[in-house]
Amino acid sequence: MVQMSPGAWLQTLEGMLDEALPDIELYTNYRDGQHRLRYATAKFQQAFGGMFREFADNWCELIVEAPVERLRVQGFRMGVGAEADAQAWKLWQANNMDSTSSMVHREAVTCGKAYWLVEPPRLPGGFPRITAEHPAQVMVATDPGDHRQRLAGLKRWVDRDGFAYANVFLPDEICKFRSAERFRTGGRVSWARRGDDPGGRNLLAEVPLIPVVNAPDMLGGGRSDLRNALPLQDAINKTILDMLIASEFSAFRQRVAIGVEAPKNPDGTPVLNSDIKMAMSKLLTFSSPDAKIAEYSASDLGNYVKALEPLVQHLAGQTRTPPHYLLGQMVNVSGDALKAAESGLVARTTEKKTPFGEGHEEAMRLAFKSMGDDERGQATSAETIWADVEFRNFGELVDGLTKLRALNIPDEILWEKAGFSPTEIARIKEMQAVDSIFTPSPAPAVTPVVPVAA
Repeated sequence: MVQMSPGAWLQTLEGMLDEALPDIELYTNYRDGQHRLRYATAKFQQAFGGMFREFADNWCELIVEAPVERLRVQGFRMGVGAEADAQAWKLWQANNMDSTSSMVHREAVTCGKAYWLVEPPRLPGGFPRITAEHPAQVMVATDPGDHRQRLAGLKRWVDRDGFAYANVFLPDEICKFRSAERFRTGGRVSWARRGDDPGGRNLLAEVPLIPVVNAPDMLGGGRSDLRNALPLQDAINKTILDMLIASEFSAFRQRVAIGVEAPKNPDGTPVLNSDIKMAMSKLLTFSSPDAKIAEYSASDLGNYVKALEPLVQHLAGQTRTPPHYLLGQMVNVSGDALKAAESGLVARTTEKKTPFGEGHEEAMRLAFKSMGDDERGQATSAETIWADVEFRNFGELVDGLTKLRALNIPDEILWEKAGFSPTEIARIKEMQAVDSIFTPSPAPAVTPVVPVAA
């Protein structure tokens, strides 16, 4: 790899980030309910575009949240023992990563990638700082021949003072830049090294920006779970809009007077757009013997519902989201049928545990390295402990654990499968140890003496 200056890396990474931003903004907007009005003619846009500008029947948020709500980190094994690593969990908790990890998962599922940023402890004996970073602000360049090797990283943002800031992370140094002028949307940024804080040596000797990748490919890229959902979401929106318009203009009987002369102005010209008002307290009478009242039937809105259901079912199939999550059809559903309906979501969520876990493990490894813990800092066999992604009822869970216990499976593994976190398991062990102290040992068995016959 050709050596590049920090300024050259800034330019390269900016170009990569600017290229990725349109897709990031598109997927984020759809997740947040800010949808485009597509599949509508120009006349439709002109007539109703303003009326429904803020409308969105947002299914994309549910598609994202369905796996995210099942992805819960419960601990780490850092390769120093079979049990969960207490030090790693302290580090995780010290950085509020219970909540921030959900943010990382959500952005990764939405945009294809999210990031961790690891910074060394600011005080001796303190914890390193691990922060969640949005993909709209961060870009990492990897070695084309080995995508696990991070060559450089960029974090770019606009601060409250109106200036744009950029930090370039290289294996040997960190370089900090600020825009020469206050940032203007769409304007070109001219960068200069910060005089107040230009950066310095990278104490970690690695690029501290770690990607958390969703559905990774062999070239190191990620993929949004919404990629195939957008056309169907647009079609659903258009179908519902058509139904709303029909309910406004034709969901009731229309009456027309035939053979009745149109009202006229005093000058004899016809009154344009005149209506004969109907009400319960009014009776219409016509002097013309040829006058008739005709009636148009109301539009059947059920046809729109019938058109909507297959679109939602296709959306469920494309994204492996259980249909009952979207349609709410849960009447007389057996446990086995419910499991079968959720099998796609369980598989989709399980697939994310490995690449997401690799990002978390790399962040923890780098954090321990910054603390001088060489054993954990080089733990290539680190493992993320996840909560079970499949929901089970209590009776089913107990029955399964009982059968495993009959196979002499250790208690700690059974506790993990029961859903207890490493912290809860440690507490259980402490309570068992206390109980064993105060529980009297059983008296030794006494063998009765049988007299021997003389």
